[in-house]
Amino acid sequence: MPNALIPELNGRQLTVDVALRQPTILKARIAQLADADLLLPKFFRQLGAPVQGGGLLFSVIAAADYYASDVEMRTPGAEYRVVEGVDPTPQIAAVEDWGGRFQVTDEQITRNAVNYLDQQTTQLANTIARKLDNRAVAALQAANIGTFAPAAGWDDLTFVGPLTDLTPSADRPTAHFAEAQEMADLEELGVHHDILVVHPEQARQLRTAYAEGLDDMLASAGFSEGMFANPRVPVGVAFVAQKGMVGTIGFESAGLVVEVYDDRSTRSKWVQAYAVPAIAVDRPYAAKKITALS
Repeated sequence: MPNALIPELNGRQLTVDVALRQPTILKARIAQLADADLLLPKFFRQLGAPVQGGGLLFSVIAAADYYASDVEMRTPGAEYRVVEGVDPTPQIAAVEDWGGRFQVTDEQITRNAVNYLDQQTTQLANTIARKLDNRAVAALQAANIGTFAPAAGWDDLTFVGPLTDLTPSADRPTAHFAEAQEMADLEELGVHHDILVVHPEQARQLRTAYAEGLDDMLASAGFSEGMFANPRVPVGVAFVAQKGMVGTIGFESAGLVVEVYDDRSTRSKWVQAYAVPAIAVDRPYAAKKITALS
């Protein structure tokens, strides 16, 4: 049974010395803390193999690239027409080395400063997550994602009250989501938006307007993966996407790497964590961006 007098970290009875001797414990802790709020998996899927050569080679696929020149009816004895496809221009996403470290002194190890270790681990996890998410948003902003700006934002939504005060149907978020899905449908690529990604300000606006009906609204709009709020998304912007299908992320490193090394000159140990990702938006058609919402 848990004992209030025995320090625990993530469900483990843990001493600082044991944690530093087994970096996998710290790696699991950092990954767990970072994963809950990480924006990356909402847009990007794993490459599934290590990145080699310093970058990830990819082609940006546009709607027009999925169709060759037209076919034609064949007459008896004739050959079929030669169709000419489009060869997308290859691009490369260079790897980026991001990481940080913190120091644990011999005195802290001897005194079993679990709170210090937990605090430093949490801060490092949050910092890594923030950096990776910033890079993900930068890649999305640089990509050619279909965008539209509605006539009205979400800061003054009214669904209850006199008819003259109600927000018109065409100015409601559901109309904006429907327009984004229409854009995807017209591209004929089989994209169905199943997740809504917003800045916390837009999340507050939706929660305030729809209250207990928010989940029903999201479900009716097709967002089976729900709504995800993250401060890295620009204020006044919402992304609707097919989860994990907008791009690819690969790692030159073995994903998240956590190392512990000894520094006898200062009688301490250093905990170092890093990731070397390459981020590529190769299917920009799998997302749409709604702007001017604030």
